[in-house]
Amino acid sequence: MDIIYGWIKNIICFYIFITVILHLLPKENYRKYVRFFTGMLLVILVMNPVLSLLGKEELILQKISQTRFFQELDNLKMDTQYLEQSQKKIYMREYERAIAMDINGMAARKQLNSLRTEVHLSGEYQVESVTMELKHDREDEFSLGEKSSGTEAEDSAKVQEFRKELMEFYQLEEGQIEIALQGG
Repeated sequence: MDIIYGWIKNIICFYIFITVILHLLPKENYRKYVRFFTGMLLVILVMNPVLSLLGKEELILQKISQTRFFQELDNLKMDTQYLEQSQKKIYMREYERAIAMDINGMAARKQLNSLRTEVHLSGEYQVESVTMELKHDREDEFSLGEKSSGTEAEDSAKVQEFRKELMEFYQLEEGQIEIALQGG
C-alpha cells in the first residue's frame, strides 16, 4: 500500500511542478513543447510501477537511454554537416578571391587596369564565369584637342587578346567571360 501512496504522491507533485512551470513560461509558443515533454515524462512516471512489477523497468530505461543516444548522434551529424558546408563556402570564397587576384595580375602584365574582377566557381572548384571591369585609359587619346584614332581599337585588341588568354588558361568558353571597358 505504501508503494501506491508513494506513486500517487509522485504524480501529484509532478503535476503541481509542471503547472507552476507552465505558468512561469514567458511565451505561449514554448508551452506546447513543454507540455509534450512533460506528457512523455508523465507516461513514464505512471508506467514505472507497472513496469517494475513486470520486471520491465530496466528495459524501458535502456530504451530511453538508447533513444537519447541516437538523438544526440543525429544532432552531432547535423552539426558536422553544417560545419562542413560552412567550411566549404569559406574555401570557395577564398579560392574565388585568389583566382581574381591572379586574373588581375594577368591583366596588369598586359597593361590593362582592372577596376573589379569577380570569379564564380562550380561545386567542384572549376571556374564557371569571370566578370571584369577594365579601366579604359584615355590620357593619350587626345593630342592637341584631337582624338587619336587608333587608341580605342588598340585597347579593344588588347582586351580580345586578354580574353583569349583567359579562355585558354581557365578552359572557358567565350560566353563565360564578360569584360566591360569603362572610360577613365
